[in-house]
Amino acid sequence: MPPPARDQADARSGRYKRGLTLRYVAALCLVAALALLSYGVFRHIGATIDRSAAITAINGSQRLLIQRVLAQCLLLAAADDEEARRDIRAHLARAVDTLEANHAHLLADLGDPGSLAAHSPELAALYFKPPYELDRRMRFFLDATRTFYRSDAGRPALSDPKFLDVLAFGQDELLRDLGKVVQEYQRQAVGRLTILRRVELATTVGMLALLAAVGLCILRPMVRRICADRERLEGANEALTELAVTDQLTGAYNRLKFNQVMEHEIKRTGRYAEPLSVIMFDIDRFKVVNDTYGHAAGDDMLRELTRRVQAAIRAVDWLFRYGGEEFVVAAPHTGRAQAAVLAEKLRALVAGAPFPHGIAGSISLGVTELAPGETVEELMQRVDAALYEAKNSGRNRVVVAEAGKSEEASGGRGGSSPPDPLGGNVG
Repeated sequence: MPPPARDQADARSGRYKRGLTLRYVAALCLVAALALLSYGVFRHIGATIDRSAAITAINGSQRLLIQRVLAQCLLLAAADDEEARRDIRAHLARAVDTLEANHAHLLADLGDPGSLAAHSPELAALYFKPPYELDRRMRFFLDATRTFYRSDAGRPALSDPKFLDVLAFGQDELLRDLGKVVQEYQRQAVGRLTILRRVELATTVGMLALLAAVGLCILRPMVRRICADRERLEGANEALTELAVTDQLTGAYNRLKFNQVMEHEIKRTGRYAEPLSVIMFDIDRFKVVNDTYGHAAGDDMLRELTRRVQAAIRAVDWLFRYGGEEFVVAAPHTGRAQAAVLAEKLRALVAGAPFPHGIAGSISLGVTELAPGETVEELMQRVDAALYEAKNSGRNRVVVAEAGKSEEASGGRGGSSPPDPLGGNVG
């Protein structure tokens, strides 16, 4: 790749990496922000609900305390013993003090901006507005109860109007109002739970949307780039592999590929008992062509020869440049007789038309079939001997080698051989 093109490719790759990194960092920041926001909202709502549960528990205890106060008042009115009345008054005093402290705590919660009660007009109305006015009624109940158990009389009478006021007020209105307060706190807590569920749903949807965006904007381009790079790399590897086994001048396979193919084909032939034939040929008097027309013309002749042979052989056949002007055709599934026919076809094809620069040329061919148990070296020795015999017999002919001997397939039958276009000796 030229330096400017390489620089442009590096610049594109750098921009792609920077863009991908920025998108990745942005996605991570969004995930972190969403997680922190969800955590903050969950924690706030959870703390609010916990506080609401505690306040609701205090409201529930207020009801129990009022019932205990009323029961203690009844016991006080029914007690005959002074010591028992003293104990009951002490219990009453503690219960009333606790009731008053809880009420003060509930009022403080109403004024706290972080509480549920602070955002509930309904609760404020229950405590301070008619018809409930729970704050005023609670204070009246506390004052009336203290007046009753602090009475100078040794034993308060059940018919005492003060006792009857405490009993009626506590049993009816005050317990009813406290029940409404508990219901309102529960309603507020349920509302916050609903918000929490919605936030949870929104967070889940947001996470899924973010994951989808990450997949579409980051992972998909990344996977496409990786797949494209892999395809380019595989293509480059295939091209390099092809270059390693291809003759650069002619495009035919080279000697390395020949060794690989022949090893495989001989094993396959032995396994399936199928024939395998080889044809070795070279250009007659090629040195004369180079000396007369120049090496460039000789190279053109080699390329044209390769083109003609490749066009004439089958797709399953292999063409190798064996060395110099020598070529080999490996023909799987082909017996010696069929290979001889193919060799004659190639001979006629080459001799029938001039090469570039008007050069007339011919080839000599040796043909043989792989014998059982024969190695590549032995096979090539026999076909090379057949080619040598074709050269010595006048060139421009085919000689078929059998096990231990060779015979002419063309060019010598009838006592004469086709004319040698270039004349001269073996070469």
